[in-house]
Order: sequence, then C-alpha cells, then structure tokens
Amino acid sequence: MSNATFVGQEEQSKNFTVSSRRWVAHGSDVFVKEFTLAKGEEVPWHTHTEVFDIFYCLQGSLRIERMDRVGGERIPDFELQVGDSAKVEVGTVHRPFNPGPGVCRFLIVQGVGAYDYVPYKPAS
Repeated sequence: MSNATFVGQEEQSKNFTVSSRRWVAHGSDVFVKEFTLAKGEEVPWHTHTEVFDIFYCLQGSLRIERMDRVGGERIPDFELQVGDSAKVEVGTVHRPFNPGPGVCRFLIVQGVGAYDYVPYKPAS
C-alpha cells in the first residue's frame, strides 16, 4: 500500500477513541497526525519505546500531562495555546488532554524510529 493512501485518512487507534485522528504523513520512521479532542477528551496515559512526540496546537488549548516512568513522579504539565508547541521525549509517560472550554485540534509529529503505544497505569 502506498504511503499516499494514508494522507487525510481518518484512523482511530485500537487503544483509544477520540473525536478525530487523521493521517497527515506516514513514513517508515516519522509520522504526522492531526487530532481533534472534544472538551474533556484525552489520549490515555502511555509512553513510546523509540519515538518522541512533538505537539503543535492548532485550535483551542491542549494540556500534556507528564510523568516519570520509573518513579511515577509527575513532571510539570505543558499548557499549549494556538501556535504553541512542545516536545515529549522518548520514554516519558504522557497524557494529552483537552481542558476546554471548546474543541482542541493539534498536530503531532512522531519519530524517529518504530512507533509503538505502551499503555501506562498511574499508581494513583
């Protein structure tokens, strides 16, 4: 299947459902997706083995909660508004969340390496 087939295609994750998750670019080791989250919607706590995430807020506001995978201590949140971006490093547990009041849209660039989604359950 050609990578061009993915561009603009809606594809929900098998691990969670959000208002919208569309492919922008799909390479062998770099991925770009556009997400839309309704107020209160989230991508559940997770981490990645090889890829970092760069978030770029397009509409509304986006909170990215972070946690140390080994000790479980919280790391300060990223609070993004339109035009803001932030990077979550490889192996950092995180949860993108829309605090509202309206819809949030953001781009996520993921790379460089094989993509995986490793669910994480916080202790509390």
